[in-house]
Amino acid sequence: MFYDTTYRHDQALAPAGLETLPAALHALNAAVDDCRRAGKPIARDAAVLLLVRNLAGVADRIPSSSAELRLACGADRAAVLSVPALLDIAGHSVGGDYIAKRTFHCQARRALASLAAAIGLDVALARIGSALGTDDEDGTTELRHPDIGIRVRPRSFLPASEISFNRCRRGEPASKIHLAPIAELLDAPAFARRLAMTIGLPGVALQAAA
Repeated sequence: MFYDTTYRHDQALAPAGLETLPAALHALNAAVDDCRRAGKPIARDAAVLLLVRNLAGVADRIPSSSAELRLACGADRAAVLSVPALLDIAGHSVGGDYIAKRTFHCQARRALASLAAAIGLDVALARIGSALGTDDEDGTTELRHPDIGIRVRPRSFLPASEISFNRCRRGEPASKIHLAPIAELLDAPAFARRLAMTIGLPGVALQAAA
């Protein structure tokens, strides 16, 4: 069902009150939604184009040069990377939240690759992937290696147990499953100590107690 309204036209022709960045951006987003509901091409809609120009004018009045903004943007990006979002997401369900699910599992894959190298695994033998499941499921990211299997989920039934791992022999499970908190995914020394106390470090003969 397509239907049109005059909301975006009214805003574009009389942009009073759209002098701030949040207001101008809100009006533009609402206009884009209007176009979608009307089934009209966004890139050629006069009201949308007028509101884009209004937003550009508002941005141009902000007293910061492009160079200054690029520096600030780079610093903000570095700050985000220094504290991975998966630590904030862990403990919560990501079912139904595609962005949170994608972010968690993308960062989990990167973290598992770094962890594998740090604890002495032959990364050429490691296979890392994610099974996201259906929209309402949390999904799992897994590292599979001939000597060890490591799985990461956003949340677990038990506290501080988002990581599960077990020793493998030629890729097949060869020990019981052990648990670890998500923080150890980013702390290779702590995870190595846990391995030594449970299933043994990779390359070391399988411990009888495992």
